[in-house]
Amino acid sequence: MTSVTRIRNVPLSSGVAVVAAACLTSLAACGSPAARVHLPAKPHAAKAAVVTANQPATPRQQVVAAYTGYTAAMQAAFSSRSPGRVKELLSPFLDAATIRNATGAFSQAWAKNEISYGQAVQHIIGVRISGTAAWVHDCDNTSQSGLEYASTGEIVPGSLGNTEDNLVTRLNLVRGHWMVWVQTIEDVPCAP
Repeated sequence: MTSVTRIRNVPLSSGVAVVAAACLTSLAACGSPAARVHLPAKPHAAKAAVVTANQPATPRQQVVAAYTGYTAAMQAAFSSRSPGRVKELLSPFLDAATIRNATGAFSQAWAKNEISYGQAVQHIIGVRISGTAAWVHDCDNTSQSGLEYASTGEIVPGSLGNTEDNLVTRLNLVRGHWMVWVQTIEDVPCAP
C-alpha cells in the first residue's frame, strides 16, 4: 500500500455524501419486486444453494460487510437528526469517542440545515487482512454528491466530491466484530 499523505480533514461531510449514495443505490435496487418466472425444478441445484447459504462468511466477506454496513449506518445516522439514534446506529461500527465526534459534526450540519444530495459511485478495489487489522481500499466517484442547504438547495462550499476519492479504511477486529478505526484519503490516483 502506498503511504498516506493526507488525512481526510472533514470525514463526515464528504463521507455522508458517499454513504447517502450507497444507501440510495441499495434502496433503489430493493424498490421493485422481482418478476416471477416459472422454471423447471432442479433438486440437486436447490440442495447446493442451501449448502452455500449455510457456509460461514470468509474473513474478506466479513470485512466488506462491516465496511458497507458502516457506510449505510453513517447515512442513516446523519439523516436521523437524532443524537440517540446516531449512537444506536453507529455502535456496531465505531467506538464511543468516535461516535461522540460524529454526533458533534452531525449536530453542526443539522444546525445549519445541511442535507446530503447526489449519488457517489463506490468501487472496492482491494481488501487486505493481517491478523486483527484489515484495510479496505475504495475508489469512489463522489463528484456528483455532497451537502446542500435544505432551505435553498445551494451546495455547501467545500462539500462537493471528486471523480476519484482514493479512500482507505482501516478496520480492527474487536470482540469478534470488525469495527472502523480510521479513514484516510491518499493523494495518488486510484489503482489496485
